[in-house]
Amino acid sequence: MLFFLYGDDSYRSSIKLKQIKDKFIKEVDPSGYNVVNIENPDIESLSKEFTQTGFLAHKKLVIIKNILSQKVSKEFADFLLENISKLQDDKEDNILVFYENISPNSKLNPLSGEKLRIWKSLSQVKYKWEFEKLPDFQLLNWIIEEFKNQGKIIDKKDAEYFLGLIGNDSFSLSNEIQKVSNHSGGEKISREEMRQIISPVINENMFLFSEKLAEKKKAEAIKLLNEQMSLGITVQQLLSMIIRQYRILLQIKSAIESGVSQNNLAKHLSLHPFVVKKSIDQVNLYSLCELEEIYRKLLELDIKMKSSKLKPKTILNLFFLNV
Repeated sequence: MLFFLYGDDSYRSSIKLKQIKDKFIKEVDPSGYNVVNIENPDIESLSKEFTQTGFLAHKKLVIIKNILSQKVSKEFADFLLENISKLQDDKEDNILVFYENISPNSKLNPLSGEKLRIWKSLSQVKYKWEFEKLPDFQLLNWIIEEFKNQGKIIDKKDAEYFLGLIGNDSFSLSNEIQKVSNHSGGEKISREEMRQIISPVINENMFLFSEKLAEKKKAEAIKLLNEQMSLGITVQQLLSMIIRQYRILLQIKSAIESGVSQNNLAKHLSLHPFVVKKSIDQVNLYSLCELEEIYRKLLELDIKMKSSKLKPKTILNLFFLNV
């Protein structure tokens, strides 16, 4: 049997992957000895995992990660496609999970050659799930549901405020939901509790970062990023925050140039007034073309960071030195 999980929302895809693993361990392999994770596979390693039976179990769960981000030869692609065809409907053989933490063959990450052949084959499998980044209106429902899973209640207005503070990175949102839920005194989450529990320095520094970058003070901008990482924020979480910040700036700039008044920006763009107020001064530091170019490069950086062997922190710092 074969599963295919892919998409830019690596938090939700990782949750689905965990569900598959937990189900396999519960129903097939309580020992957990037969869950195999493979990165950078070759024909020899895959051939072994495709054919060998499990240890003290009748099958294995083989998780193959980010195969479309590595170099792929014709020989390897031929081997892989042959086995995909054999295994996708065979419930008696080992279970294969192909996991990609980006959206392959998107406009920013087009595939060609052997990788495109593999993508076309995987996209036709019966059991596949795509995890795109949720738009804000869907994230609001997700936030409300996640608080509910923690035994808490948050209304839509306060969920909007929460989203405005944290940004749209699912990992960051999940961490902050857990933190707020653990420290909240009652069942209903209040805005005042959020202000006290959620660290404001992260969000304030995102506004300050884009301001320093606009003023060409790159060393100060990079220093702010490194300070955030020293607080335990991962590079990927940080990049998601930066992407959201520049998407908001681009939305506001485009709206203003199309004639939307500043008083109507929040309603027109479905953004929290707090976010619009903090962003409006920075919009004047950029031209529309500059914002479009930076946003495009940030999306390309997100893909590069997930597929490159360089350290993510190094990639991020190099990017902002050259932007």
